[in-house]
Amino acid sequence: MSDQHILKRRVGVADAVSIIIGNVIGIGIFLTPAQVAQSTDSPWLFLVVWFFGGLIALAGGMSSAELGVTMPHAGGDYVFLRKTWGLPWGFLYGYLSFFFSFTGSIAVFATGVVQYQGQSLFGPSVSAEVLSIPGVGYTLYMHQLIAIGIIFFLTFLNYRGISQSLRMQKVITYTPAFFLTLVIAVIIGRAFFIEGGESQMLATNFSYTSVTTEKSIWSMIAPAMIPVFFTYTGWNVTLYLAEDMKDPQKVIPKSMLIGILVVFALYFLICLSLLATIPFTDLIGPNPGDVVNRAMGSVLGSAAGNVLAMLIILLILGSINTTILAGSRIYMAMARDKIFLQSAAHLHPRYGTPSRGLWAQALWASVLILAFKDIDAILQLTTLVILFLSFLTISSVFILRFRFGSSHDIHSIKHTLMYKALGYPYFPGFYLMAVAFIIFGTFVFGKDGWQKAAFGSGAVLTGFLVYAIWHRTRKKEKANES
Repeated sequence: MSDQHILKRRVGVADAVSIIIGNVIGIGIFLTPAQVAQSTDSPWLFLVVWFFGGLIALAGGMSSAELGVTMPHAGGDYVFLRKTWGLPWGFLYGYLSFFFSFTGSIAVFATGVVQYQGQSLFGPSVSAEVLSIPGVGYTLYMHQLIAIGIIFFLTFLNYRGISQSLRMQKVITYTPAFFLTLVIAVIIGRAFFIEGGESQMLATNFSYTSVTTEKSIWSMIAPAMIPVFFTYTGWNVTLYLAEDMKDPQKVIPKSMLIGILVVFALYFLICLSLLATIPFTDLIGPNPGDVVNRAMGSVLGSAAGNVLAMLIILLILGSINTTILAGSRIYMAMARDKIFLQSAAHLHPRYGTPSRGLWAQALWASVLILAFKDIDAILQLTTLVILFLSFLTISSVFILRFRFGSSHDIHSIKHTLMYKALGYPYFPGFYLMAVAFIIFGTFVFGKDGWQKAAFGSGAVLTGFLVYAIWHRTRKKEKANES
């Protein structure tokens, strides 16, 4: 591969940690705790589920770090699936990433920034109609255009070079993370070391007894794990940037461990602070409201709402930025394998970025914003598909241990891995069992579980159908050339 098609290695450990934290901590932790509490109906089980979710993320991170170290290419999971399961599975992952998960996440986060604090940032005109087509029944709103503007601004920043993107990422990640940690530390300190409201609230909540007796513990845990899993999702983002790293063998495992542990601790302490400031009966009630805002209000008073809104905006912008950065590397890897637009493999001659892949991603995310009023529904329906692909990715650790060799173009000496998955085979095995449990539990116990399963199966089959058509077309083209 020529130098003009190879990314410049500029990402160090501190950069990678900021990318992981920024990609994982989005709006999810502010919206899902009440939903998880309602599913578990127990403060103890509520904390156990969040702790369990952190263990799953850590197990997945330490397992996939081995894959990233042995295959330090742009593209992450796409590369792992292609090399282990074959090109059709790699194509499926890339197809779902471009049309659903990555571009869908970008669209949802960008829309969320505007809708969450649009009035204060952009004024009442944010909700105004821009265009209405009566015969078609389509209405274009100002908040959609603003969301698209945010996407193109961050895409332009990444287009101009990864260095600028990384500098911004550190600021918009570490600032809100530090402030959240400070406020939570005050709440937890009061709850455990000062006799007063927080300590009494914590004791009252932990003595709560559920009035629901007909549900089994497994039927409560399985649905709760879906929002928890996706609140932790994003820990593998640096794997897509392996080709951008100064020393992937060191940067990947170190950044993965540090980043996941920081998020793990922060999420658990946020949930504990909720139990120290809000009655559990309110958390599981029909209208829990903005629970994190209420918790922060115990420290910041009336200023909590504005402060929290700004923190969330920064965190969401960080999530959008990292998703844009990582997604472009998937399409670049696919283009190298000639299963995506060939121009996506092109690097800008001056900035050294996959510019065309970045703009293609921005355009499709914009189409999703314009076409769907409830983009969140798309992501919910693809949840099981992403879980399934994640299962295949981590299973690659076991497969490659058995058939390790130069035929797979793995950068290591045979039988000697430069980095071994932490706790192998227990951690990778734990991850696979946990994901299988979540998938099965969602089918059986989750709301509309079988409908989601049908959609997921349909998305997978459609992906394979598109691949089959592409493969057949390629064979005909090669036959005509010869």
